[in-house]
Amino acid sequence: MASPVTKLPSLSVFIPCFNEAENLDPLIVSLLTFLPEISRQFEVIIINDGSRDQTGVLADALSRKHPEVKVVHHPRNLGYGMALRSGFKSARYEWTFFTDGDRQFNVRELLKFIPFTTNYRVIIGYREKRAEGQVRALPARFFKLYIDLLFRVHVKDIDCAFKLIRTDLIQRINFISTGATINAELLYRLKKMHEPFKQIPVTHYLRLHGTPTGNHPQVILRAGIESIKIYLNLKFGWKFT
Repeated sequence: MASPVTKLPSLSVFIPCFNEAENLDPLIVSLLTFLPEISRQFEVIIINDGSRDQTGVLADALSRKHPEVKVVHHPRNLGYGMALRSGFKSARYEWTFFTDGDRQFNVRELLKFIPFTTNYRVIIGYREKRAEGQVRALPARFFKLYIDLLFRVHVKDIDCAFKLIRTDLIQRINFISTGATINAELLYRLKKMHEPFKQIPVTHYLRLHGTPTGNHPQVILRAGIESIKIYLNLKFGWKFT
C-alpha cells in the first residue's frame, strides 16, 4: 500500500543518449519543470554515449544554461550498459531515476512512484502496452522468457527504462554487463540482496524523432551471448575477456 509522501529528499536523474539531438532539449525542459514537484534537491545527468549528431553540443549548452544539468561524455559509443553504468556511478543523491533519451515515456508518471518510496527501495515501471506494436514486441517477449530462464527475475518488463532505485543499493554493485543485458543484471543482483520490487504500469509512446537501436538483430544477439557470460560468472565464478 502506498504511503503519502510529498517530496523525496534528493534525486539524481540520468538519461542515456545516443544520437538524440531532436529529443534532448524538450526532455530536459520537461524534467526541469517537473522535478521540483517531487524532490527538494535534484540533478539531471545527460550521458552522451559517443553520439555522432549534435547531442553532445546541445548537452553542454543545456549544462551551461541550467546548473542542475550535468554531462558525461563517452568519447565513442560504448553501448547501453556502459551508459547506464556511467549514470549509476555519477549519481550523488539519495534516489536514482533513469529513463531513455527517446521520449517514449512521460516523466510525469514518476509522480505515481513517489508514495511507494516509504516502503520500497526498488520501484520499476512496466509498459502496459508497447507502442511499437506486436511485431516489434515479439523479440522483447522472447528475450524476457530467455532472461527469466537464466536469472529467474520474474518481473513484467525487465528492460523498461523507467526505474527509481535507492542510490546506495545500485552503487554496491560491480556490474559485469556492458550492453543490453544491464537491466537483467541489475534486477538479478537486487533480487539477491533480497530487495522486493514494486512494479507500476507506465504509458509507452511512439518515438517521434531519431532511430531506435535496441531491436537490431546484432544488439539482441550480443545481449543473448552476454547474458550467458553473466550467468556463468555469477553462478560459477567463470570469467570472460
